[in-house]
Amino acid sequence: MFDAVVLAGGGKPEPLTEQEQVSNKAFILVNGRPLLAYILDALQDAPSINKIVVVGPGEELRGLSEEGYGFEPVQERGSMLDNLAAGFEAVDRERLCLVVTGDIPLINASVIETFLGLCDPHDHDLYYPVLDRETCVRHFPETERTYVRLKEGRLTGGNVGLVNPAWYLENRARLEMFISYRKKPVKMIRILPLGLVLKFIFKQLSVRDLELYLSRLLKFRAKAVPCSLVELGLDVDKISDLAVVKEVLKG
Repeated sequence: MFDAVVLAGGGKPEPLTEQEQVSNKAFILVNGRPLLAYILDALQDAPSINKIVVVGPGEELRGLSEEGYGFEPVQERGSMLDNLAAGFEAVDRERLCLVVTGDIPLINASVIETFLGLCDPHDHDLYYPVLDRETCVRHFPETERTYVRLKEGRLTGGNVGLVNPAWYLENRARLEMFISYRKKPVKMIRILPLGLVLKFIFKQLSVRDLELYLSRLLKFRAKAVPCSLVELGLDVDKISDLAVVKEVLKG
């Protein structure tokens, strides 16, 4: 069993129509329900998920809790790293925790269980899903993602992770730079050692190379999880993303 932390802090796609103007994109209504509600449905239906913690705006979370969703609300603190720390302080720090962003409403219990199964035997500090461009485009050609070209192809990351809370709370400062570069692959490459940069230039830099480098640098055990779970990659960052989500959820 795993606890789950949902990051539903501030942030919204631009531009939005007047009907969709909300202070937080996790509370954009689709079919009369906020995006966050779909994520909570998926987590509550997943057999491997135990406690659910949602970090976000207190007033909105209280309203959603009163509607019968079973989760522990935690007031947002500011940055994503601050909010993640707040969430981890409310769960069992001695076991891996599933982290989910509050803007991926197409996930369901099956997707969650499949990802957790791919992480078996759950002996690393971080598991992170990796999706290839071909799969993403085949399923959602209307959306735009940030991809980086590695030896295995053009890849992007998902919006969940299986994380060791104890490691994070002790080593959070090490992650500041990497979080700030998460959607800037060129800048990310520039901070790599020369040997890895040369591999990147000649298209020989592999996922395994990055696993080993980041594990040494951040003093933890990281594992990329190649998968075809495109629902993990479709986050609502732009109005075009929202249009796709609305169409899928309508069906």
